[in-house]
Order: sequence, then C-alpha cells, then structure tokens
Amino acid sequence: MKTVHKVLAYLIALEVVIQAALIAFAVAGIGVFISDGGTLDEAAFESIFEGDLTFTGVAGMMFHGMNGMMVIPLLALLLLITSFFAKTPGAIKFSLLTLGLVVLQVFLGFMGHETPYGGLLHGANAMLLFTAALWTARLDRKASTREAAYQTETEATRI
Repeated sequence: MKTVHKVLAYLIALEVVIQAALIAFAVAGIGVFISDGGTLDEAAFESIFEGDLTFTGVAGMMFHGMNGMMVIPLLALLLLITSFFAKTPGAIKFSLLTLGLVVLQVFLGFMGHETPYGGLLHGANAMLLFTAALWTARLDRKASTREAAYQTETEATRI
C-alpha cells in the first residue's frame, strides 16, 4: 500500500504540471486567435464549451477544467484513503493537506471566473499543491532514511 500511496502522490504532482501545460496551451491559442482577427467576448467564450467556437488550444481549456474538476480530486481522495493503510509516518497528515489544497484549488478556479485575483491565487496554490504532493510522495523515503540512521546508531552503541 505504501507504493500505491507514493504513486498516487506523484500522479497528483504530475497532474499539476499537466494542468499548467494545458492552460498555457489554451491562453497561447486565444492569443493567436485574437491576433488572427478573431474576437472573444462573453458569448463567444461560453460557446467554446458548446463546441461552436474553435481555435488551436481550445482543447487545453476544456481538458484543464475536466482534469481539475474530476481527475485530480479523485486522485486526492484515493491518496487520503490509501494513507490510512500505508503505515508511513505523516502520510495521513500530508494526504489531508494535499486534499485540502485540491479543494481550495477547485474553489479558486471558480473564483477566477469572477475576478482575476482568483486566477492569481489559483496559480500560486497550484505550486503549493505540487509541493505538498511531492512531499507526500517522498515521506516513505524520509521514514526509511530515519529508520536506517536509527539502526546504524543502535548498532554502533552495541559495539
């Protein structure tokens, strides 16, 4: 179960990288679309999700939304569930932190549709989420290192 827990944490970190790439692809596509004479107002923006407006990068926007609303929260929930069985020191605490940051990330994503500051916080929180996921994935390594150091110290005192 430790391996499953570690893999899930690394997958969440990878998903954050994928999310950044997807939204950068979408924003670059919007920029090219507008440079080529396209216009983007609220009605056009809403029609993106209905499939009426297409440009290179539009898929990045849709996959960013679906990935962030379904895949990452599911991975974070599975991470928390496996943390109870992983028996790694700190696994539950850091899995809860990761899940909490995912919930905050979803909230900030919606907030970004209302104010640019929500988008600013959404990007900053993504970095915190990435760090928390990596930290969680490496907990087992830290525990193994501490255990090895303790065993070496114990053997040295016996001699």
